[in-house]
Amino acid sequence: MYILMTGRGTSGSWQIRGLQLGRAIGASVVPDALDCSAYDLAVLVKRPVGNLVERLHRAQVPIVWDVVDAWPQPYGNDWPQEVCQQWLTSEVRRIRPSAIVAATNAMARDCERFGLPVLWLPHHSRPFQRPNPVRPAVRAVGYEGGANYLGKWARIVEQACERRGWSFVVNPDQLADLDIVLALRDSTGYAPRNWKSNVKLANAHGTGTPFVGNREAGYLETSCGAEFWADDPIELASAFDSLASHEARRAISSHLLLATRSLEETAKVYKAWLHGLKF
Repeated sequence: MYILMTGRGTSGSWQIRGLQLGRAIGASVVPDALDCSAYDLAVLVKRPVGNLVERLHRAQVPIVWDVVDAWPQPYGNDWPQEVCQQWLTSEVRRIRPSAIVAATNAMARDCERFGLPVLWLPHHSRPFQRPNPVRPAVRAVGYEGGANYLGKWARIVEQACERRGWSFVVNPDQLADLDIVLALRDSTGYAPRNWKSNVKLANAHGTGTPFVGNREAGYLETSCGAEFWADDPIELASAFDSLASHEARRAISSHLLLATRSLEETAKVYKAWLHGLKF
């Protein structure tokens, strides 16, 4: 089967779901592909660009839509459930996919009503990451991603770190440079709570970096029991107090590493599902 992996090709989710997974499953990885006729199916990652969908349909190539992070952001992050479902329905009608890939199980359940094959495919851990050395004392707490999404959490974290003599780092060179990694978001809409991927937790697992995050579906669905949860400043302070211990962080790191979701394992599941589709 000849598989095309395509999309806009510019986002972080494209690097994970398009470039890395596409190469791992043996697909042709071509952003905004012009010649689509040689393929048996096309995986469209995130949002279509230009008339890509029309080109695929003209070439009679079935589309598998990977919905990862596709809703409008940042303003779509405040949409209630009803608006999110309306958006999803309108996009399915527009793209007319033959199957759907969802980043969370909650999203997969929301897509079942379309009567199409749906795969829940959590993110894999970033390849070639350095394991966390688990330093004796906490020095750096940090966050990977757009700092604007932290919102009110930025000041809350800064103050909690200042009280403990810790530094707060946004986008470190390597995740293992942090003693604790955060996955906090100042959004209460339906999509970020239910459709956002597990990417930050997957990378914490892959490096064994102690993790504190919001109770989002993507994290809860892929948790191993060694994570800490914080949806308010009191819970964050409690998590920080628990993670101050070197012994606690060493034990937690070992559990997190065991939960690592590798690129190879994820690609094996993905490839088998794609090859099993009947159009």
